[in-house]
Amino acid sequence: MIARIRHTITGLTICAILGANGIRPAMAVQPRPANSLPTRTDVVWIGVGIAAIGAGIAIGVILAVGHHNHNVTGCAAAGPEGLQLLSEGDQQTYALVGNVGGIKAGERVRVSARKQKSGSGGTRQLLVDKLTKDFGACTVSPAHP
Repeated sequence: MIARIRHTITGLTICAILGANGIRPAMAVQPRPANSLPTRTDVVWIGVGIAAIGAGIAIGVILAVGHHNHNVTGCAAAGPEGLQLLSEGDQQTYALVGNVGGIKAGERVRVSARKQKSGSGGTRQLLVDKLTKDFGACTVSPAHP
C-alpha cells in the first residue's frame, strides 16, 4: 500500500511540474525593463517553484527513508520454529528469517532487519539482512507471544 501511495504522489508531482512548465511560456509575452519589480505573476511562479522543490525533496526523503532497514537489539533464543529475538525496544518476540547464520541462541545481538507480516503461527517476523553487532551472552526471558 505504501508503494501505491508513493507511486501516486510521484505521478502527481511529475504532472504538476510538467503542467507548470507548459503554462509558463504562454504567459510570458511582454518583456520587462531590467530594473522593474517582480509582478504578481512572477511571485506566484516563484511560490510554485518553491512548492515543487519542496515536494521533490519530501518525496526523495520518503523514498530514501522507506527503503532503509531498522536496527533491532535483543536476545536471541531457540524457538519452536527456529531462532527468535526478544526485542529490547518493544518487548516483542520475533521469529528470525533471512541471513541468520551468524546469530546464536543466548546471545544479545543487534540486527539490521525489516519487520514482516505474521508467519503461519501468528508470530511476528524479522527479515534479517545482516548481524550488525554481537554483544555477547544474555539472559533470555521466556518468549512472549
